[in-house]
Amino acid sequence: MRIDYLWHSEFMIHIKNKSGDYIKIMSDSWLSDFVAWDMMARNPRIKLDYEKLKSIDAIFLSHSHLDHIDPYTLIDLFENLEKKPDIFLAETLAFLEPLFVKNLKNVNIIILENKKTIDYKWLKITWLIYKNSFITNEDDVMTLFIENEDELIYSDVDTEPGSNFEVLEYMYEFFNKKNYSQVIYLATRNELEWNLKLVDAKNIKERQKIDSEYRAFRKEEIVREYEKFEVEWINSFYETKNLSKIFIWQWIVFPKEINSEVFCLNTMKLEQVKDIEEKTARKFGYKTNFSYFKWWQSYIIENNVIKNIWNIDYLSEIDLIDVKQDLTLDFFRKLNFAPLNNEKREIRKQKEIILDLINNRFFPYALANLEIPLKDAILESSRKKYCIKIRYGTKDDFENIYYVFDFGKLKFEIENLEDDYFNEDYWANDLEDFYNWTQELYSNFLHKLDEKKSYRLWTFLWSNFLNNDLLYKKFELHFTRAKNKESINEFVLKHYE
Repeated sequence: MRIDYLWHSEFMIHIKNKSGDYIKIMSDSWLSDFVAWDMMARNPRIKLDYEKLKSIDAIFLSHSHLDHIDPYTLIDLFENLEKKPDIFLAETLAFLEPLFVKNLKNVNIIILENKKTIDYKWLKITWLIYKNSFITNEDDVMTLFIENEDELIYSDVDTEPGSNFEVLEYMYEFFNKKNYSQVIYLATRNELEWNLKLVDAKNIKERQKIDSEYRAFRKEEIVREYEKFEVEWINSFYETKNLSKIFIWQWIVFPKEINSEVFCLNTMKLEQVKDIEEKTARKFGYKTNFSYFKWWQSYIIENNVIKNIWNIDYLSEIDLIDVKQDLTLDFFRKLNFAPLNNEKREIRKQKEIILDLINNRFFPYALANLEIPLKDAILESSRKKYCIKIRYGTKDDFENIYYVFDFGKLKFEIENLEDDYFNEDYWANDLEDFYNWTQELYSNFLHKLDEKKSYRLWTFLWSNFLNNDLLYKKFELHFTRAKNKESINEFVLKHYE
């Protein structure tokens, strides 16, 4: 098989079916320079050459994040490919089907069901959704198995099995249901959280400490990944014959237009993760092959060996900033005390929206969420209440409104709190933007947040299924912009002004 690594979690697989034809399946679709909701950028940035890329058989769309489902890339593909691809859509995203039908001309959508196998052009394709014991913003992620008569590839997309024993057992059984000549496990790794901590460090010493702590944490985490098979007495898919685990890197960066120097503020490289895991696997007696993919490379894999590597032939442009780690960089991020869009709004309308968000959306979730219970926050508070402070207005002219709940109330109510007591705080403009999907959870990369507080309301607004109507509005906004040839670059960069 051949795999073209398009960077982040995007790749194109060329796999031979039983009639001898190579079928091209693209996994996820973010090829734009920027991602709208994180307000972040790609590195490297790439452009497709449609003189060389004439067709794709299918595009798999795994979940509802814009760095996986990119309306701008999808519009571009459907306008320029000679042969239009089928769209494999996770069943958790079926509510978005009307948008794809409306915006992608003559699209053929195949809704994928969990743990179901379909025959597609003489290949077998199976999908798996992980069950979570707590609410996350990735509850809708669907992972992917593709197999022919002799080979199997599995991509965990934007998640990892961790200690989910049901998933681990399913993977073991699937990898070993027949004697494949090669089993390829594409494992996506994401170091963004810790890279951002390096950017937000207050001084060089703190930055170096963060990096050291993360390296120790990752080593311990990898050891626990292998220990669990022995401690819990569960079957280990690492025992699979002819298994290769290949790491790919889900990585986004601050726009180079703002400051490309900060690219050097990164923690472990992918090859370092690979080396640690390989050494750990050997200690536990596993013979799994380990490797990692580099950006914009094509790989031929035969009999569990990577045989050929070359640059992807259908890329017309590659724009890369490649820098070594430098934790001594004299850069320390400072965020403005202001809403992301610092402009005057209609406050009466904002108050209606926010009261509805708090009492009719957030409140039931907060009471029922056992991971960070609202009840416990009140019981442990000296004030015996929970308060959300909202700033209505702009940086230089705003009014504080306090929304309070305690056990003597049936819902959140407005109170006057002269001592400025609150559990979490927001700008009304930011919440209104979230409601209208011009911001979302990871727009907080550009927000000044108190690390000691839990921002329950902001986190809730990106909970899957609870807010699918807002998710729909997000994709509708960006499909409309893409069809109108409006630039994603402009949408993101204006927030850095």
